[in-house]
Amino acid sequence: MVDDHMIDLAAEKYWVFLLFALLVYVPVAGGRYRCWVAAAVNLLFLKMYVNKFEWIGVVAAAVAVFFLSKLLVRNSFRTVACIALALPTAALFVLHKIPTLAVFEPADKVTNVLATIGFSYVALRMIDLMRTVYEKRATPPSLPEIVSYLLPFHMLAAGPIQPFSDFIRLSGPSPPLSPNQSLLAVERIAFGAFKKYVLAMLLQRLFLTGFTIPGWYMVWEAQIFYIWLYLDFSALSDIAVGIGTLLGIATPENFNRPYFARNLIDFWERWHITLSQFIRRNIFLPIQLGMVRRTGGTHPILCASIAFTTAFALCGLWHQATYLYLLWGLGHALGLVVTNIYRDLITKRLGSKGMKKYLANPWIRSVATILTFEFVAFSLAFISIPFKALFP
Repeated sequence: MVDDHMIDLAAEKYWVFLLFALLVYVPVAGGRYRCWVAAAVNLLFLKMYVNKFEWIGVVAAAVAVFFLSKLLVRNSFRTVACIALALPTAALFVLHKIPTLAVFEPADKVTNVLATIGFSYVALRMIDLMRTVYEKRATPPSLPEIVSYLLPFHMLAAGPIQPFSDFIRLSGPSPPLSPNQSLLAVERIAFGAFKKYVLAMLLQRLFLTGFTIPGWYMVWEAQIFYIWLYLDFSALSDIAVGIGTLLGIATPENFNRPYFARNLIDFWERWHITLSQFIRRNIFLPIQLGMVRRTGGTHPILCASIAFTTAFALCGLWHQATYLYLLWGLGHALGLVVTNIYRDLITKRLGSKGMKKYLANPWIRSVATILTFEFVAFSLAFISIPFKALFP
């Protein structure tokens, strides 16, 4: 998908900073000042990638979020505070996703900062924070908690979207790691680096042409592109989880062997898991439940279909505000709707016992897995093939 960050994990300064972060943060990970130290570490990391004025702007934005979040729980100000947080977030997101809007130099500089911090993910974390506090499921965060939640340095490149409630629940003092736990974390980081800078790079150099070779090679390249994207993207997640483990900071998993998914619903429970969960809890479920209440529960499949379509149309535009990504999102929505209807029909026809046998059948499982793999592969190819190749 679209690579919207500018942090290069291959650069020496990234790993030097990681060593610095370990030396500074680990000794205080179980103490009372851990939150402030973590925030300072995250801001110092950001300072390496932006200039002084841009850095001050990011800090000022964090301070503004801090004060406005305090108003989200006050009945007299919560609506105004919600609007004051939502409108700038939405405006910056649109600017980030439609770079052609940055026609003036100040706006162009803003887009560079947004790309550096991976604002696609920051915006979703911001939405989760706002909704959680607004619904009073968590108290307003402190200033260092805001910085550490929205701008965790080890997640900026990988993009896990941790629920704010999980962040608060898991942000307490962390016990020291055992030697075996530390070794496993280092192995996870090394494995991620191997996937990205050896396996993914080899596939890219040997087989990927940017879909410039027509004919049957495009079919072959679609398969390799999907594998390459998984290796490249999941590698960032491996590195983030490994670093988080060393630092004692809970970092959510983002992938669970998506190439073994037997249908699209299963796929989105395995691929970019934190994005899927965000879509489910903040878009799909509110729409579905709202429609079920309106219809009195008489049309559950229709309600789910409308929720899938809306959620994945927005998912496509979240990746990039272009018609190709909108079509990609709608294509996945259609696949999810068909999967949901098919599963409902099979369950009704076979019953619970028959459904268990159906799901356990290895031949059906194999065919379903291959079809899902191909659907995902060709959907990714669709948004990656040059425009002239699609519409000569």
